[in-house]
Amino acid sequence: MALTKNKSRLNLNIDSDLKENVGKILSEMGLDYTTAINIYFRKILTEQKIPFEISIRKNLTVDEIFGKNWRDGLDEIEDDWE
Repeated sequence: MALTKNKSRLNLNIDSDLKENVGKILSEMGLDYTTAINIYFRKILTEQKIPFEISIRKNLTVDEIFGKNWRDGLDEIEDDWE
């Protein structure tokens, strides 16, 4: 494919197994790598963000979930159980 004035080449290093497995899925969808990457880049451009969430999952403490005062009143509840 000859590059035209509005095209540029992008060289990537990617895991071979990942490339092969994604290639099979893209083929079933009737897409090639170039089209898939162009779709991805256009989505980033229109949404001005990566089109999926990227995060480090944090294990929350009980205090973070329920607030620092979640223990208030537990003594009374325990007394009622006795």
